[in-house]
Parts: sequence; structure tokens; C-alpha cells
Amino acid sequence: MACHPTRRHPGHVHRLTASDSFSHETVFADLRLAAMKREREPSSKAYRQDRFENTERAAKETIEAEQRARREKTKRLKELRLSQQGAKDPAK
Repeated sequence: MACHPTRRHPGHVHRLTASDSFSHETVFADLRLAAMKREREPSSKAYRQDRFENTERAAKETIEAEQRARREKTKRLKELRLSQQGAKDPAK
């Protein structure tokens, strides 16, 4: 076989043949192999613990914010109700 690519006349379209095609299995196997060989970030116990604590803290802060918002809403509604009652009953 020659080192030079075969010369084709202008307008020639190169068609893929069965020998040129790749099977999905081959491509995915290559990707899996590359993923296994890739160096991973060290996942230490301290890192996992820190991430867990951050998640716990965020959840706790969200719950506290929701409770605070509920209390403030209840307080506003109570004040509104009292002011409406006061407007209806000025004699009291």
C-alpha cells in the first residue's frame, strides 16, 4: 500500500463502508475505559462529612426561615384583624 492517499477525481464523494463504521458498543466501551482511567478527586471522609454538614445547615436555615415567615404572616393578619374590629366597634 502506498503512503500517499489515493487520488480521486474532483467531485468524488467518499462513502463510509462497513469497515469504517463504529459500533455503539465499541464507542461506549472506550468511554467507560477512559472514565475508569481518569484520575478522580480524592473523596476523603472529612470532605463527605463537611458536605453533609453544609447540607444539614442549609436545610435547617430554610426550615427556620419558613417558620419565621409563617410567624410574621400570622402576626400581620392578627394586627389587621384587630384594626378592622377596632374600626367597626369604636365604642369599645
